[in-house]
Amino acid sequence: MLKAESGYDPELSDDVRDEYGIARWTPEVLWHWQPGGLQSPKPAPPFGPELSILSMGRFLCGLGPQVERLPGDPALKLAALYRSGVAPLRRANGVPAKWRGYTEKVSRYLRDYRPA
Repeated sequence: MLKAESGYDPELSDDVRDEYGIARWTPEVLWHWQPGGLQSPKPAPPFGPELSILSMGRFLCGLGPQVERLPGDPALKLAALYRSGVAPLRRANGVPAKWRGYTEKVSRYLRDYRPA
């Protein structure tokens, strides 16, 4: 997912979409998933890989169980979940059409990194 999000670029800065760092967090969403959540100060870019990756894990572990029973590849459901949130996956009963290109990219990268 990190390769699909940023090409592993910890310096990524997309001001138009308000997404930053290796995991393309927006400040508002990262605020919820960072250690300490909303009790911690709202983060401001740049977001280091340590915070970004830890928070991505917290997000996926926190919300992943809510889409676990939907049909589809578990890894790709998590990738779509990261981009869209729970409600769109539930409405689509799996990966929404809007995110299939993204999940195909994630799937391709997963194949690239699997042992032969």
